[in-house]
Amino acid sequence: MMIALLIAACGLAAADTPQLLFTKSELPAIQAQTREPNCAKVWAEILTRANAITDKSLPDYVSPDKVDAPPKGEVRVEILGHLLGRPLTQWFETLGFAYQITGDERYGRHGAALLVEAARRLPVTDPRIDKGFAGAKGDIMRAFALGYDWLGEMMTPEERRIVENTCAGYVRRILADAENPRSWWVPHHNFMGVAVGAAGLLSLDLQQAFPEEAPGWLQKCTAITSRWFDEGFDEQGAYYEGTGYGLYGLSNGTLFCAALKHCGGPDLLNHPRIRRVPEFYAQSLLPGENIFEARNDANYDAIGDPAMRYIAGDLDNGLAQWLWETCGSSGSPVRIIFEKGPAPAPVSPVAAKLPLAEHFVGRGLCVFRTGWSKDDVMYSIEAGPYYRTTHNQGDKGHFGFYGLGHRWAIDSGYGNNQIPDGRAQTAAHNCVMIDGKGQALSGAGAGTNGTIDAFEDNATAGYALANCTEAYNRNVGGQPGAGARRALRHSLFVRPYDGAPAYVLVLDDIQKDDADHDYTWMMHTAPQNIVALQPWGAVVAQEPDANQYVWTPVEATERGECNWDVNVAETGEYVIWAKVRATGPDLSKTDSFLIQIDNGRITQWHTGATSAWKWGKVASGVEGSPVSFNLPAGRHTVKFMTRESGAQLSRVLVTRDGAAQPPFTAETKGIWLETTEATVKAPMEVVRTEPQPKSSMRLYLHASAPISFTTDAYEDHLRIKGLVKTVAPAFAALLVALPPQMAAPEVSFADAAGASTLTVRWPTHTDRIQWPRQGTEVGRPVLSR
Repeated sequence: MMIALLIAACGLAAADTPQLLFTKSELPAIQAQTREPNCAKVWAEILTRANAITDKSLPDYVSPDKVDAPPKGEVRVEILGHLLGRPLTQWFETLGFAYQITGDERYGRHGAALLVEAARRLPVTDPRIDKGFAGAKGDIMRAFALGYDWLGEMMTPEERRIVENTCAGYVRRILADAENPRSWWVPHHNFMGVAVGAAGLLSLDLQQAFPEEAPGWLQKCTAITSRWFDEGFDEQGAYYEGTGYGLYGLSNGTLFCAALKHCGGPDLLNHPRIRRVPEFYAQSLLPGENIFEARNDANYDAIGDPAMRYIAGDLDNGLAQWLWETCGSSGSPVRIIFEKGPAPAPVSPVAAKLPLAEHFVGRGLCVFRTGWSKDDVMYSIEAGPYYRTTHNQGDKGHFGFYGLGHRWAIDSGYGNNQIPDGRAQTAAHNCVMIDGKGQALSGAGAGTNGTIDAFEDNATAGYALANCTEAYNRNVGGQPGAGARRALRHSLFVRPYDGAPAYVLVLDDIQKDDADHDYTWMMHTAPQNIVALQPWGAVVAQEPDANQYVWTPVEATERGECNWDVNVAETGEYVIWAKVRATGPDLSKTDSFLIQIDNGRITQWHTGATSAWKWGKVASGVEGSPVSFNLPAGRHTVKFMTRESGAQLSRVLVTRDGAAQPPFTAETKGIWLETTEATVKAPMEVVRTEPQPKSSMRLYLHASAPISFTTDAYEDHLRIKGLVKTVAPAFAALLVALPPQMAAPEVSFADAAGASTLTVRWPTHTDRIQWPRQGTEVGRPVLSR
């Protein structure tokens, strides 16, 4: 009955009339929206892209015979459809929207030609598509759906039929897969939104072309989308995969909901779990940033799709509107369409009275925070169930710690593979390794289970107990991990009190068996941080801005030099790294040096147009061809000379280690060159500035046996390790983030029969945290003052 009413409401609109998100009668309002301040820049960018795609004289021109051009390099067939579908989406939506808004048939004709040719070349039966992921097909279907809706009137009946038949093939295939009980991506995976949402859009498109099948398709897409809302999100709105995948699934899912409602169908988005999705994203927001936490196979990202804007208007949700205004950006035409709708007044998390601690029960994620501003602190820990074939990592018990505008304990980010010690595995997380092994294999269809066995919060402190035992013993496929009798992690989040900041105590009750083993406690920290190891742990701080550097003033016209005389101990091939940045209004004109050793060849090094200090490897030319220097043992002169005024240099490393990568550690072998030791020739000059105080974090780590502390580089950031050889390490880690110029507290650990005690002495008070010790087992910590 619902589908019949929907068709009647749509009036079986003519195939040449847009209907999914707007009709011809609504077009004037959309045209007016393009002139509004919040959309004018987006519209200008859309027109620029449309002109570039259609102008043969421009490098971004797209020829119809290139719509299925393969991307460069080797690409797995499973993801090839993503790499084909996403450009198609941009081309069809850009040209279709530009045509609808301007009426310029140049956009319409070229867009229609691209769409028809894509339909001819990329049917779902093509091996490149047939063997691909459902989400890859979803990206292509999204392109076809809005392309057909906005460009269909520029096609002949024969061309429309070509597109319609191709689109129908995709819908039939996706629905057959979605209804197959053996399909791995049903019902939790983001493909439920990506693929079925796009199939729903096409089902609306094809009502007239396939009157006997399309109503059934639409009914199935509606039911499957509702099932995803029921089974892909927990009752508090947390998505079971990372934040990025939640937004990816909601992009097409929300678009389908919007089109369905626009065509007279039900409001699927008005779902109790979706209504709480903004709360999940607000709790995932890093304090003082417009970025969400990276965990469970996600990167540190913002909102790049206007789905949150539609959720705000459709559900009259002020928190969603605040998230969109705080974190959202999109160059999609859909943004302009959604911005036309009613926008509720933005409501911040504080104004929305969100709790300062939340346990997302279905997800197994606990978040504690003092607020959302730069001066606030956030701690999170996760140990939830594995939902079949969702994105998952070996991170049960992994914690994140952020505050004062910095990222202290981080997740290594996206990594959906089974590479040993890769990002999907325990080595990439703030967890414990046993004899160099972690939790059982995760990623790419494998996953582990954990539970949150306790969660509490009050005005003084919050507590969570993560049970990771199963994850260390086996994954859901039965593959073994390091093995553990128990692996429990207690977290006590102590809230600010009497001038003292918030801090966290993490206790690990982990034991493999009754023999001695190597237990390695790990904490990853952000790429911009440096680590100073201490006998008791480590000081983590943001790498200070270079308070001394050399540069050539922008107004200078002569060539200056910065020279070092160095002694090379061993003959060999050397590479050079340098810490550099560009300055001024046009960074691309202040980002290069000339490099020379002795009287050898001169290398033009283009460092990259960035105003932030970064390490770069000296290379040749704009193309960045690799460069090395063959140096005999003995004395040499290393020269950095002016090529572009304004380029700045603060430090240099000359090394034989061709594989060396930042972040560099104390173990990195090479010759370090400081600007304090250089001979500088005018007009190049030395600049000295006063170092600015920065926030820092103290890590105090205690165990049942002596700890050996080390740091190493994990990809682009540092990892702190504390190694203990014992039966049960009983790690106790205290994490304290300190504002600039705030003195660290006095910290001491004491072990006694039956209990352990942490004492934290602040200028105004003393905190004592005690936890029971029954044999090798560790109990719940209790705070007293």
